[in-house]
Amino acid sequence: MNRKVIIGLLVLSFMFLAAVAESASFKHKYIMRGQILEVNGDTAYLCIGSADGAKVGQKLTVYRFVRTGSLGPHTSVRYNRQETGKVQITEIVDEHMANAKIISGEAREHDVVELK
Repeated sequence: MNRKVIIGLLVLSFMFLAAVAESASFKHKYIMRGQILEVNGDTAYLCIGSADGAKVGQKLTVYRFVRTGSLGPHTSVRYNRQETGKVQITEIVDEHMANAKIISGEAREHDVVELK
């Protein structure tokens, strides 16, 4: 194979790998951050960790987005954010994940918590 072709393929491979790594960070920061991934009994597994400023002992409010209308030309708001409970972080798993105890109300998979 031509040396220039090999070098070009290597450069493209590195660019692709860098884009994939960056997209994972983007997904966590803007799409999944704060999402409850799993609930087992009174324990919730959160997509929020040390990189987000989470610390053991922090209490977080749980929110659920509830549909308020259908898509249409005159619909301005489609979802309302409703407070459903509170959790307290019991363990930082890593920079992106934590375990929390449900201390009041309800928390379900796909609900959201916020660090304030």
